[in-house]
Amino acid sequence: MIRKGWHVLPKDGRTILAGLAGALALSLSAQSAAAESALVFEYETGQGLYSEDPDTPWYPASLTKMMTAYLAFEAMRDHRANPDTKVFISKHARFQPPTKLGLKEGEDLPLSQALQALMMKSANDIAVAIAETVGGSESRFVAMMNAEAARLGMNGTHFVNPNGLPASGQVTTARVEARGDRR
Repeated sequence: MIRKGWHVLPKDGRTILAGLAGALALSLSAQSAAAESALVFEYETGQGLYSEDPDTPWYPASLTKMMTAYLAFEAMRDHRANPDTKVFISKHARFQPPTKLGLKEGEDLPLSQALQALMMKSANDIAVAIAETVGGSESRFVAMMNAEAARLGMNGTHFVNPNGLPASGQVTTARVEARGDRR
């Protein structure tokens, strides 16, 4: 069955995450009730299987947090972080709007727990704290997010923050260009 919002059906595990992220983001986005967009293609051949308004811009919503988690997992894979890496809550992270974990400035938790809070609670404060930890700053992390989106062929995607809160210029589309440089 084809579902609205599917990005891509790749065989590589990492790009499956990217495809599922796009699908989830599109299906859960606030605009999904007003617009429908889908693109399904065979990953290895690039042959289109289904398409419906694949270039329609959407608010990325949960895709943003999935990219945040994805980059944190990559940092652990590349030994730039580990599950016990301390994620500190900055003043900026603390004052993100709900949903949030609600830790005080200066408190910390291991990256493994931070990722759980990000994925299970959709905690905006933790998304920013993870970004600051993994990227050194929120702005550097957002640049990493955009570079990874480009590497994955998500050319219609641009991130502005790591938590998916509404922001001008934060957008995605179902369009993904097949590329051979997947990890």
